[in-house]
Amino acid sequence: MEITVLDIQILKALHREVKEVSNLIAEMTAPYKALQQATKWLDQQEACQLLNISKRTLQTYRAKGILGATQINRKTYFRLSEVELLMQGERPLKKQKK
Repeated sequence: MEITVLDIQILKALHREVKEVSNLIAEMTAPYKALQQATKWLDQQEACQLLNISKRTLQTYRAKGILGATQINRKTYFRLSEVELLMQGERPLKKQKK
């Protein structure tokens, strides 16, 4: 078993530095907090569960423009507000051409 002894001054200095870094992060992310809180994003699985549809049906909705999506790297996200509109029937399903 190893015991490490830290001087109280070193510990206080470390605490101050960690607090400064935390404050800097808070300052840098402050402008984006409102945007982050305003837009809730769902992944494919969450959207399928809310709409009670399969992943393939969700893909069809995307392809037909019924439901917009954003892709980051290889992961697809859907706006919760758009999914809720579709659930409420406020977004009519586009009719297929014959």
